[in-house]
Amino acid sequence: MALIKKKKKRYEGPPRSEAELVARVLNCLMYSDTITYSTICPEFDTVWKQIIEYKATDDKSAEEISYIRRHPERVQQFDPYYNPLINRSFMYVENKGKQEGLHWQDIAIERYELQKINLTRDLVGYNLISPVRYKGFVMVKDMLTRKSYVFAINEIQVINNYWYGGQAINIFEASSFDDYIAKEFSEMRRKVKMAEFGLKDTVVAANDENNAGTKAKDDDDDEAAPKKEIADRKYYLGTFDNQIAVKLYIRYMKGPCADNVCSFEAIYKFGDQDEYVKLDVEKKPDGSWEFSEDPPIGGMDLILKDKIYTGNWMSSDNSVGYDVKLSEAVLSGDRAQELDNIIDNGLWAKEKPDEKKEKEDKRGKDEGY
Repeated sequence: MALIKKKKKRYEGPPRSEAELVARVLNCLMYSDTITYSTICPEFDTVWKQIIEYKATDDKSAEEISYIRRHPERVQQFDPYYNPLINRSFMYVENKGKQEGLHWQDIAIERYELQKINLTRDLVGYNLISPVRYKGFVMVKDMLTRKSYVFAINEIQVINNYWYGGQAINIFEASSFDDYIAKEFSEMRRKVKMAEFGLKDTVVAANDENNAGTKAKDDDDDEAAPKKEIADRKYYLGTFDNQIAVKLYIRYMKGPCADNVCSFEAIYKFGDQDEYVKLDVEKKPDGSWEFSEDPPIGGMDLILKDKIYTGNWMSSDNSVGYDVKLSEAVLSGDRAQELDNIIDNGLWAKEKPDEKKEKEDKRGKDEGY
C-alpha cells in the first residue's frame, strides 16, 4: 500500500514579517490582483474594535485613545473599502510601470528599504494600536530588459506583530533610491507647469481611460477628479528683521509620492495687513523651502530646523530684503478652520502687479526707511 504524503498547509493569514508583506504587495502588482491587495490592508472594522476595547493604563494613553475614538475617519483612511484612492494608486503604479516598459510578470526583487513614519497630530491614539508604521522603496529588475525600477510604498503598519498595508504610490525606471527621488521631484515640477496651462499628465489620462466603466461620462469625470486630502497643518509666528510681525500657515497635501505629501498650500500676512497673501510653495531636494507670493511681489527662501524657519524675504527685483525667523506655534481648531476657509475659498488678498511699488513702500515705512 502506497503511503500518501500529507501536503503542508499553506499559511493564509496576515504577513508575519516585512519581507513577506513586501513580497505579497509585489505579487499583487505582478498579477494585477487588487482583491488580494485589499486584504493585506488594515480592515477598519477589526482595527476599530481594538480601539474601542483598548484599556488605557494612564492619563496620557486615556487622552490619546479618546482622541482617536472621536475620529473614526482617521482609521478608515487605511481601508480600501472606505478609501478608494488606495486601489486607484495601486492601478496607477501598475499602469505607469507598463507605460515605462516594465514587464510585471517577469520581475525579480533586488532590494527594499523601509524607514519609520513619524507620528502626526491627526493620528494621536492610533499609535497605541499600531505602534510602528513604515514607508520606503522597493527595487525590482525586469528580467527581460535587465532594467531596474523603483516603486514607493507607504503606510506599512505593525499591529499585534502582524504586518499590514504597503500602499503603492509611484514608480520610475531608476538605478537607485536617490535616482527615484530625483525623478519624482522632476515629475512634480513638470505636473505643476502642465497644470498652469490646463494640460493633463499622459499617465493620469491613460489611467482614467482604463478605469472608465459603464457609468456616464460626467460620473467618470467626478470620480477621476482629484480629492484634496490634508496630511498635516503647521502654523508659524515670527518676524521680519525682528520688528515686523509675521503669521504663516501651511497645509501639507497628500498625493502619490514617497512621503505621501506631494504639495503644499500656504498663506501668510505681516505687519498690520488685513488680509493673508497666497504663497506658492516648493520644498527642494536639499531640504530648503521656497515661498513665492502670488502675484509675484516677493518671496522667502527658508531653512526649517527644530520647528523654526530661518532665512530671508526678498522683493522680486531684490530692492528690499528682510531677515526671517518663524517658530512653530500651537494651532487651535478654530484658527485652523478659519485659515482653511481662506485657502479653500480663495479669500486671500487679490493684488494687481501695478500695486507692487505701493506695497514695498509700505514695508519700507514699517522698517523706518
